[in-house]
Amino acid sequence: MFRILFIFLALAQAKIITQSFSLKQLSKMDYIPISRFGSRGIVNYEISSRLINLPKDYEGDRLMIPFEFFQQDKWQQAQSLPECQKQDKANRIIYQSIEVNTPEEISTLNGQLAYGRHHNVWLAIFNNCDHKLEKMFSASASKVKLEITIWFFDEGGQEFSLEEHGLFSIVAVLALLTIIGFYYNYRIYKKEQEKYGEKDYALLFVLVIIGLEAMQNTLNFFNLLVYNSNGRGISAFAIISEVIQSVDNYLLMLLLILIAWGWTIDFINLETQAAFYLPLVFVLGVVQTIFAIIGRLLSTQTQFHMYEGWAGYSISIIYILLALYFFYSANQQKKKGEIANSFYFKLKLFGTLFFVSFPVLLMISKVIDPYKSYKVIILGSMLVRLLNIALLVRLFVGKSTDYQRICIKGKSFLDRDKIM
Repeated sequence: MFRILFIFLALAQAKIITQSFSLKQLSKMDYIPISRFGSRGIVNYEISSRLINLPKDYEGDRLMIPFEFFQQDKWQQAQSLPECQKQDKANRIIYQSIEVNTPEEISTLNGQLAYGRHHNVWLAIFNNCDHKLEKMFSASASKVKLEITIWFFDEGGQEFSLEEHGLFSIVAVLALLTIIGFYYNYRIYKKEQEKYGEKDYALLFVLVIIGLEAMQNTLNFFNLLVYNSNGRGISAFAIISEVIQSVDNYLLMLLLILIAWGWTIDFINLETQAAFYLPLVFVLGVVQTIFAIIGRLLSTQTQFHMYEGWAGYSISIIYILLALYFFYSANQQKKKGEIANSFYFKLKLFGTLFFVSFPVLLMISKVIDPYKSYKVIILGSMLVRLLNIALLVRLFVGKSTDYQRICIKGKSFLDRDKIM
């Protein structure tokens, strides 16, 4: 249902990342991933750190904070070591000096990273194994926090990490295509309504899905446009875009199941089926959303996407179960004949593609280079969803389509109270 709702919790897609740690949090943390960035050339970094909420007129010693940088291959080798021994595999270790005083001065450190012939994927780690900061303050100074801001960018100021290259261009094309698609299908919908004197609810459903898709792609486009210039983007646009995409994805799933039941095709009583199955579909969607949120909360910067662990497998199982139920429902068709068989064959083909796409993309992401898994999951999901929308439009729109020849639109109004 809500595949990418975790961005709602992340607030914004950004390579300028700020994290704050209380003394209580630091006491339980040794090795803290801060950020990750990939490039085909030199990677620039800027780290700004400070202590906030210090006791009034407090004066202390300088604090030296170690940051370790791992190239992707080195980080994978370090996984076999205990946390506080991973530094032996680090490609580079730097130390930042912070003034421990009440003015809360910001310490800034700049540098460059370059390693590897083909690509560099760097992970920045804050090494807190010595717990020096916690030892400097008594229990009464519980409000003290360490704030770290790290900014990665490519040569020439490129803000997009290696795994995000091409994302802006694809989103721009998707935004343009969905806007054109919405306008074109809206005109068709209005003509159909004027011709038959009634609404084509299936086409209206598709129109709403296309409209939401166009809206979220447009917001995502402007967010990425700003992100490309400042590394932060527009958090409000990112949040709204992903929420809209989540709703859009759920409506697409719901439409496929409704049509599989025979909605707008047969004179059926939906109330009996909807009383049980719609709440079940809704619950499965909510469960999937909860998995996504928890998966995001438990994910770290060491992962290229939050579906690398159990969250991805759990969501895949839900989609597979829905695919099986959809296929079963479509096979229970009441209308028979060559035209109806042709329509339901296409419906099962397109619907199955939608439901199994995420599990397939997840499996593909497991067997390729880790930094490419982001594109497979995120961009793959975008493109597959757009393909499904285009296929549904082709299925429903057009005077000679199988759907138009078997649907109840424009036919007898007898027993019409049984339909919706």
